[in-house]
Amino acid sequence: MSSEPSEGPKGADAASLPEKDPHYGSETHKDSDTDVAKEERGVDVVAGLIAGHGEDSEIDLQEALKLRRKLDRHMLPLLFILYTLQFIDKNSLGSSAILGIIPDNKLTNNQFNNLGTAFYIGYIIFVGPHAWLMQRFPIAKYIAVNIGLWSIFLGLQAACHNYGGLFALRVLLGASEGCITSGIMTILTMFYTRVESTQRISWTFMCNGIASILAGFISFGVAHTNAKAHPRQWQWYMMIISILSVIVSVLYFWKMPDNPATARFLSEQEKIDVVKRIRVNQNGIEAKVWKRYQFIEALTDPKTWLFALFAAIANLQGGLGIVFGLIIKDFGFNTLETTLLGMPVGAAM
Repeated sequence: MSSEPSEGPKGADAASLPEKDPHYGSETHKDSDTDVAKEERGVDVVAGLIAGHGEDSEIDLQEALKLRRKLDRHMLPLLFILYTLQFIDKNSLGSSAILGIIPDNKLTNNQFNNLGTAFYIGYIIFVGPHAWLMQRFPIAKYIAVNIGLWSIFLGLQAACHNYGGLFALRVLLGASEGCITSGIMTILTMFYTRVESTQRISWTFMCNGIASILAGFISFGVAHTNAKAHPRQWQWYMMIISILSVIVSVLYFWKMPDNPATARFLSEQEKIDVVKRIRVNQNGIEAKVWKRYQFIEALTDPKTWLFALFAAIANLQGGLGIVFGLIIKDFGFNTLETTLLGMPVGAAM
């Protein structure tokens, strides 16, 4: 949420700090220790980093390009891996459908379709709490923990033998994935200009196609195991994706920075240059205080509702991914052939 820049701590660049809540610093509370503490929490987390550099000259264009390339080298691979894996996780039910999850759990057609809906029930319910919690905890670490949680919920599905257990775990899977898109977008705006972050988000969505291809290869490999043996083919698939999710969770916890000040791959000067480079965004980096007036501003902004409408329409086809494999198999193809025929869709994406 954008806001007009205001003066921050002495020496800090005003354009890089968020607006203070108008209720802070009032005459009636100026001497209150509680209000002082609140105001300190409301200051941008990078204020100390840029203190004394507010009047520095703008970063050289060539240096800015060099810094952007360095950010890309360290951050984009993590983004691409995460979005690829998230899409595979989200569509794991569709892949498992052609590997035997329906008969093994005695699912009816309606129950199977409900499992697809269950994911988005958890997703929608927890989007708000995730936004609140990401402001209060280190955001990259929070995302890493949720990746770890979804790996657990995904792996536990391999132990299910009925509709109720699968439904509960699908809800929890959606709940844990509800922070990914908003969290990654928030991190990107701390390091890139608005145009650059928009470009990079669009690049990450291209990973959905790569995910479809990789999921096809994994399914194809799993389909070579004995369909009657234990674990079943669909259980092998769930466990493999769960293990991959655990690895990505560790990578994010260790490698993804919470903000420029915690980016270990940047020197102190480069951290300062990152903040100077995104002054054009005219918003802060990260503040730990929830501001009611910004919340109201977002709710009354027509663009917010246009984005909501776009997301709703774009996700109408989400159910197709769950039944796509079953549709292909109904044309008379066997399991091995069906796993391969899903790959051209990913290439087209």
